[in-house]
Amino acid sequence: MDIRSLLHPEDAGQEQTKRSTFSISSMLIKPEEENEPYFKLSNGPKTESLNTSTAANGLPLPLQRSLSEDTTQRGNRPSVGGHLLRSRLSPQRNLVEPESDSNVSVSSTGSLKRRRRQLPKAKLASAKPPPLPPQLSHDMNSSDGGTSPDSGNYYGESESNDGEYEDDGSIGDTARELKSLHLRKAGRFRKSQTHPSRSNHSKPTNLSATNTSSGYDRPYTFGDKIECIKSDEQGTWHVARIVDFETYPASPDSNIFVHYEGFPPEQDEWVPPHLIRCCGAHHPFLRHGPRGAEQDRSWRDFAAYHQTEEAEKLRTHTAIAYDKQMLLHACPCGCERTIHPERPDRLVSIMDGLYRNGLMRYFRRLQGREATVEELLSVHTETHVRNYCSTPSLTSEPDAMVTDNDTQGNSATSILSILNPEDNQVRTRHGSGPGAMLRGVGGDVVVQADADQIRRQHRRFSTAMPDKATKPSQADQETQDASLVPITPPTLVCKMTCGELGIAVDTTFHPLHSSKSARMAAGTLLNVVDQVVNGRIKNGFALIRPPGHHAEEDEAMGFCFFNNVGVAASLSLKLYRSLVQKVLIIDWDIHHGNGTQRIFYNNPNVLFISIHRWDSGKFYPFSGAPDECGDGPGLGFNVNIAFSELEKQKPMGDTEFIAAFYHLVLPISRQFNPDLIFVSAGFDAAEGHPENLGGYCVTPRGYGIMTSLVRELADEVSNGRLVLSLEGGYALQPLANSAVATMVQLLPQGTVPADMQYDHTLQSIKPNAAAVASLRRVSAIQSQHWKLDPALLDEDYRFHLPTEWKAQNSISTRPRRDKRQRIAPKGIEGY
Repeated sequence: MDIRSLLHPEDAGQEQTKRSTFSISSMLIKPEEENEPYFKLSNGPKTESLNTSTAANGLPLPLQRSLSEDTTQRGNRPSVGGHLLRSRLSPQRNLVEPESDSNVSVSSTGSLKRRRRQLPKAKLASAKPPPLPPQLSHDMNSSDGGTSPDSGNYYGESESNDGEYEDDGSIGDTARELKSLHLRKAGRFRKSQTHPSRSNHSKPTNLSATNTSSGYDRPYTFGDKIECIKSDEQGTWHVARIVDFETYPASPDSNIFVHYEGFPPEQDEWVPPHLIRCCGAHHPFLRHGPRGAEQDRSWRDFAAYHQTEEAEKLRTHTAIAYDKQMLLHACPCGCERTIHPERPDRLVSIMDGLYRNGLMRYFRRLQGREATVEELLSVHTETHVRNYCSTPSLTSEPDAMVTDNDTQGNSATSILSILNPEDNQVRTRHGSGPGAMLRGVGGDVVVQADADQIRRQHRRFSTAMPDKATKPSQADQETQDASLVPITPPTLVCKMTCGELGIAVDTTFHPLHSSKSARMAAGTLLNVVDQVVNGRIKNGFALIRPPGHHAEEDEAMGFCFFNNVGVAASLSLKLYRSLVQKVLIIDWDIHHGNGTQRIFYNNPNVLFISIHRWDSGKFYPFSGAPDECGDGPGLGFNVNIAFSELEKQKPMGDTEFIAAFYHLVLPISRQFNPDLIFVSAGFDAAEGHPENLGGYCVTPRGYGIMTSLVRELADEVSNGRLVLSLEGGYALQPLANSAVATMVQLLPQGTVPADMQYDHTLQSIKPNAAAVASLRRVSAIQSQHWKLDPALLDEDYRFHLPTEWKAQNSISTRPRRDKRQRIAPKGIEGY
C-alpha cells in the first residue's frame, strides 16, 4: 500500500508520478567500457535507462519474473537498477513503491530513513578510499590477505566475493563496484594488531628479535609496546614495553627485559621470546597494572633516545643487575608486627629512586642467576653451603645438618682471637667481651627458641613440599622447583622480637625463599663481574640482597648468608688468571666486613680496605681493629680504617669519610695496583639511620664524591674495571638517595645530571677531632706495610682536604629555587 495514501486519503487516486528511484546503484561509478551494462540514475519523474539485453538473459528465473511484472506495472519504463536490487533484499518492495522526496527511502519494515546527500558524479569518480590506519598496514599486506575474521582487516571483502555474482550479470558488476569503494567493514572480533613500523626513526635498528609465530616480521626495538606474561601471574597477558636485550644486536632466541605498564619498576624482569606477543593499539582487552596505562609520548622519547650515538656508547659503559626473585627473601611474619631492617623494600626504594629521577634509560640491564654449589664452595665450607642451599644433592634432614664449629659455642670472629685463642681479653663473635650478653646488629638480645617452636615451624613449611605419596617420576624430580623444599638450617634457633625464628637473633630466614634469594644475589654479582672483566661493559652495580660481607666461610650472621663479594673476588682470580692477578675490595659500610676480612686474611692477592665505625670494639660486629693487618703471606693486605667517636663529638660525615679516601685509601691502592676493584657499597652510614644501625651522617654528596674517586682510580690502575655490590642501608629514603647518587657517578662525563655533580661542593674540608685521631692511628700502623706521607704521623697534621674541594658559594649566596608550581604531565611517565 502507498504510504502517501495512508497519510492523505484525498490524494489516493492521484497518479504516482513522483517515485523514489534511489538505490545502491547511485553509489556506483560508470565503467570505462561503453558497451558494459551500467546504471544511470534519475531522481523524481525522470526515467532511468539501462541496456538490459544482456542483463536480463543472465538473471535467474525468479528475478526475471519479478522484472517482467514490474515492467508491466510501470508502463514499460525499465527501472532495473534500484528495483532489481531491492527485489533481492525485500520482496515487499516489488509491489508498490512509495512516493518520496529524493532524500528519503523506505526500509523493509516500513520506516522512513534519511539517506545521504548524493555526491556529484565527477566528485564520486575522483573520490579515493579512506586511508588505512597505520596499525593495519601490516595486516593488509599479510599472507592471508586480511580475509579471515581474525586477521584484523577493517576494509575490503574476501577474495571469494569476486565470483559470488558471476552468473548474475549486472549484479556481479554491482558487487565488484561496491568492493572498489572500500566501504568500512564492521569487525566484531579483532586480533591484536601488529606494532606500527616506526617511520620517524633517524636510523634503522639492527636488532633481529622477531615474533615469527604471529607473522610479525619487523624486529623488536627499544620502547616497543607488546604483551607479555608476568612470571608471578601465569597465563595472564599484560601490556609491557621493551627496555633491553640480552645480546646486542639481539638474536631471535635471546631474552628480553620488559617493563610492565602500570607496575612499579621493581616488577621489571627478563622474559623469553615465547612469552611475548605483538600488541595492537585497537586491542579491546589490554591489561595494565594498578597505576594504569603510561604515556606513549614518554616511551616514544625513550625509543628515540636509544637511536642516538650517546645511547650506543652507554650500552658498553655502565650496567645494573637486578632480579625480582630477590624480593622473596623476607621474614615469615610478613613485617606485620615488626619491621625488620633487612626487608624487600630496600631494593624497591632504590628502583623507585632511579625511576623518579628519570635515570633508568642510561643503564644497561644484566640478568640475574643463581650461583652454583661449586661457586659457593670457593670460599664457604661444604657444611655451610649444605645448610643454606636447597640443592637436592646437598639437602639433608635437619638432624644431619650441623655446623663446623658446633662444639665450640660462640667462636670468635676477631682474627686476633683465632691467632691467640688463649688470650682471655679478646672479643667474642657476637659480644663485647668474655661472658658478655650476646646481641645482634640492632642490639637485640639473643634468645634461643625452645624445641617445640622449632618443630612447629618446620612442620608449617613442610606442607609446601610435594606429596610423597604420589611418587613423582625421576624427570619430575629433576624439574621440581627447589624453592618448594623448606630449608631449616641448624642455626635457625633464635627467637626474634616478632616471634618468628631467626639466625643470630636478627637475621631473618624464610624456609622456602631465603636460600634461593641468597644464591640469586651471589650469582647476579658474578654476572656483572663476567661482563666487566671480559670488556663488554666498563663498570656495573649489582642491586642484590641479602647482603654478604658479614657472612664468614662457615657462619651466617648480620643479615648475610653467602659472602657475595668474597665469592666473586675468589672466582675472578681463578677464572680470569690472564686478566686478573690482584683484586682490591673497598668496604665503606658502617659495619665492619668481618666475613670478607676472614676469607682473605692470609691472601696477598686480595687487598681488603674497610672504612667503618669501631668505637674501640663496642660496635657491631665488634671486629675490625686497626691492628688487624693480615696473617702470613697476607700480612699488610688488610687495612681497617676504624673510626671511634669522642664524647660530645659530631658524628662522622662526608668530610671524615672522604679524608680517609684521600689520605689512605687512594695512596695504598695505587701501590697495590689492582686489576679489578670491588666496592662493598653499604649505605647505613647515611644520615637518617638510628644509632644502633648507623649513627653517622654521610650525605648522597659524600657517597657521590667517594664513587668519583674510586672510578678515577679504576681508570688509572685497572682499565676501568669496577664493580659495586649493595650491602647495608636500612632507612629507605636515605638509602635510595645515596644509592642513586652513587650509581650516577659511574656514568661517563656529560651524562650525569647537573644537580648530581658534586665537584667543589663540600661544606667543610676539615675532619673533626675524633676522625683525626683515628686516621693518625691507622696511618701509624699501615706505614709499616705501605709508603705513606710522613706528615701523616705528625701530631699537628689535621688531614685536611684540598681547598678547591670546598663549596665556593654558601647557602646564602646560592641561587634561589624557582617556587612556581610545575604542571605535572597527564598520565604516568614511562622510562
